[in-house]
Amino acid sequence: MRWLLVLSWIALTSCRSQALPEPFASLERGVTEEVRQVALGGEGYARMLSGWLLVDREEVPLAERAEYAWRYALFLEEVRAFEPGWEAKAAWRKAAFLLQKAQDPRAFSAWQKLLPEEEAVAALLSLGEGERLWEALFQGRAYEALLRVLPLGVRPDLRAQAFFRLGRYGEALPFYREWARRDPRGYLGLGYALWRLGRRAASPSGEHLEEALEALARYPHPESRYAQGRILEEMGRVLEAVEAYRQSIPQGIWRATGLLERQGLKKEALALYLDLARGTSPYADDAALRAYILAGELGLAESRREALDLVQGGLGLLLGKEPLPPPPAPSSSPPPEASLVEALVAFGKEAWARGVVRYALWQRPGDWPALVPLLYRLGAYREGIRAAWPTLLAYPRPYREWVEAYAGKEGLDPNLLYALLHVESRFDPLAVSPTGALGLGQFLRSTWEDVARMLGEPPADPFDPEASIRYAARYLRWLMDRCAAYRGLEQVACAVTAYNGGVGYTLRGIAREGGLYAFLRFQERDEPREYLAQVLSAYAAYRAIP
Repeated sequence: MRWLLVLSWIALTSCRSQALPEPFASLERGVTEEVRQVALGGEGYARMLSGWLLVDREEVPLAERAEYAWRYALFLEEVRAFEPGWEAKAAWRKAAFLLQKAQDPRAFSAWQKLLPEEEAVAALLSLGEGERLWEALFQGRAYEALLRVLPLGVRPDLRAQAFFRLGRYGEALPFYREWARRDPRGYLGLGYALWRLGRRAASPSGEHLEEALEALARYPHPESRYAQGRILEEMGRVLEAVEAYRQSIPQGIWRATGLLERQGLKKEALALYLDLARGTSPYADDAALRAYILAGELGLAESRREALDLVQGGLGLLLGKEPLPPPPAPSSSPPPEASLVEALVAFGKEAWARGVVRYALWQRPGDWPALVPLLYRLGAYREGIRAAWPTLLAYPRPYREWVEAYAGKEGLDPNLLYALLHVESRFDPLAVSPTGALGLGQFLRSTWEDVARMLGEPPADPFDPEASIRYAARYLRWLMDRCAAYRGLEQVACAVTAYNGGVGYTLRGIAREGGLYAFLRFQERDEPREYLAQVLSAYAAYRAIP
């Protein structure tokens, strides 16, 4: 177990705790050789990490260092860890440079991971040609470079799509037409390009839109029918749009139900809602709920019973239907890494311990029931939930003392607060969304400051888990009070939707549509509707767990 001794030496003597440690410039030659022996013949994460520590050591052969960098970059790419310093890009950059220098053919794949960066484009142009190069540039969103190197008359599909994604719809048209002559799928892109041009030109004659409809009609596919429906709807040809949507994807059928209801054709809408509810699309639960409401309005008892049977997940709570609890995780014994993890934790090397568990899960994904508790032990809740989904093990109760205390102070069910944090951040206190929402409760800065004023204090650190739980409880209580026109789970639904979509958006929508359930169906945005279903599903799961 010499590899374990070397790993222990690295862990105990390093002042670093990053998950992606930089090569140690201070390694003496003798120690370098010890680490190299682990990299060549060790086991597990120790072998992986030891190799990464050597990638800048000039005394180690170039091809060997390139192999270590490739191996570590691939590891980071595939484990998809949610932790600063565990991003794969830096490792791919090192691997790409070393592999190219070593004339290793894998350099092409490594540089491809870094597209559309200019350095990566330049490297790929020097390393590849033909179909492989064109596909790589397209998949890597390097569209300008693709247009420069793609010969005319070759792969019109790639040229058309590159122009489209650059927003150059007019330039895309001749290449979509050429593609369509070879493959009817080109008509779908041609229709979309003409549609975008019609929107941009705002032509009173609708010439581009009529051309788009003609093109889409030549590709009999649900995606094409959906595009036809969108265009017809924009042109005010509502019943024609409904017919196109009926033959399209679930999103189109969902749009058709709304159009039918708005036209007063509620029985026709109900039939489509029930069709959607019998399927497995993301719209199935929303369609079943709406079918239940609509059947009640129409006095159709049999359809209402069918709709109630079809309601799945957390939305069933709104109808008094408790969902089945998530299935239990398979039983398991403690994994062999458990003792090493505890030893590393004892020495303050939690980041290294997380690496050990991530490597084990990467190599033995079937052992997740044993490894997920170790991830939770180390605070890696997002990864643990992902691995354990959709079992009961995917619903941990971290920060229990704070959640229960602040929920109790605000008069909230702790299970509801757990459900909200589960959906918002998967209990990652450092989570940052693409829109800039921060921390466990995923607050925007403006909302965080509003809650601080409610609490009568200067804004706390949004990445502090206790503060985020306290602010989330206070804000949710405030939203519940704004939704006081409702009671029970309807009040919860109003407040949870407002947590995601905004209280103004929610209350104005309810007033505009004349009620909560009509708003849940006809609100402008999809995200708050799906968010409510997710939170209520998590709420039902937490209520089912002792």
